Amino acid sequence: MSEPGRQGLAAAASSGTARRLFLAGALAFLAGATDVYGLAQLRDIFVSFMSGNTTMLGIALGRQDWMHAGLIGAIIGLFVAGAAAGAALQIAAGRRHLSAVVAAVAAALAVPLIRPDWAAFVYVFAMGALNAATNRVGEATVGLTYVTGTLVKFGQGLGQTLCGRGTGRSWLLQAPMWMSLLAGAITAAALTARFGAHSFWLLACLGVVTATGAIALDVTGRRG
Repeated sequence: MSEPGRQGLAAAASSGTARRLFLAGALAFLAGATDVYGLAQLRDIFVSFMSGNTTMLGIALGRQDWMHAGLIGAIIGLFVAGAAAGAALQIAAGRRHLSAVVAAVAAALAVPLIRPDWAAFVYVFAMGALNAATNRVGEATVGLTYVTGTLVKFGQGLGQTLCGRGTGRSWLLQAPMWMSLLAGAITAAALTARFGAHSFWLLACLGVVTATGAIALDVTGRRG
């Protein structure tokens, strides 16, 4: 292949990676915002952070607080059900799976506008499903609704690089994922402080905007 041809392919790959990173960051932002709204409803239970919920389940079981343990267990089960539903939709939608999953999540985030009492449970299910939207940016594997693995991968990549053992820079992509989820949480905290914890319409609007951008980027990427 000629040098211009190689340069063209490299530029296309770089553009595709940037597009996927922006998209993944937008979804992580939405996840961070949703977690704040969920916490406002469930108090000490997360809608996307199942490691924390597992610890809380252990505490509840150890203290024989069966009612609280049952609620946390139900939340974890609902998250798993959402992940399963997202995976099934991903398979059914084929090449359009990203658009399909994100649109479904946005629709779910609008449910509390009709049934406010379902808010926390819908958010849990939606965050489980969101993980099926995408899990790779270039050579890096990324998480959308959790950052423990994100920080581990960043730290490991940093350590390997400092020791001269690094084989690439894909670990740097973990940083904007963490910052995106943090930014979403900050934004939602500011919104709930201003408009109240039951301002579900704000999260629904955020979901629609994020989904619209995600779908547009997905369509543009497939055409390119």
